[in-house]
Amino acid sequence: MNTLINRFDILKKCYPLLAEGSWDAITIADLEKAISQTRGAIAYYHKNKQTLLNNLMDELFFPVFELSKEKQTQLRKCTITNFHKTYKIPFERVRDDLNINYNIGNPSQAIFNLVIQGSKHYEGFTDKVSEMMKFEMDYMSSVVGGRVNTLIDLNRFYIENIGHIFVESMMTKVD
Repeated sequence: MNTLINRFDILKKCYPLLAEGSWDAITIADLEKAISQTRGAIAYYHKNKQTLLNNLMDELFFPVFELSKEKQTQLRKCTITNFHKTYKIPFERVRDDLNINYNIGNPSQAIFNLVIQGSKHYEGFTDKVSEMMKFEMDYMSSVVGGRVNTLIDLNRFYIENIGHIFVESMMTKVD
């Protein structure tokens, strides 16, 4: 049996369950199996299943979705060509994180699931995502020297980007 070092290990092992499943259908037994520990380990670090979900979103989803200060600084120093090569929208960042760090077979589809599960189970999820996207649009405006957010409707931006990820998820083969 593996011994978990800390609460973050529990989060990292439970995140794929959330990304690929329905939070309503995930049982405590499923969580125990994912972490190779008993529910006591989950309860010790995460009071209950709802707190676990909130912590998953707060510590694994949102930090990747949000444009980090480090990346902001890096992008400000880029040439226009390098900017376009390195900048990724929030959904692309989450997709890449799911693929690289969690070996999710269809990370684009998993993003949809995370958004659906977050919207359904995390109070204020949609508002938080909207605030982060608005901040990023304001940041982009400051980088390009114009008012991007006056030209781009936030809802349209969200729908178009999630639409691209959706099409990608449908084209990705799952083994």
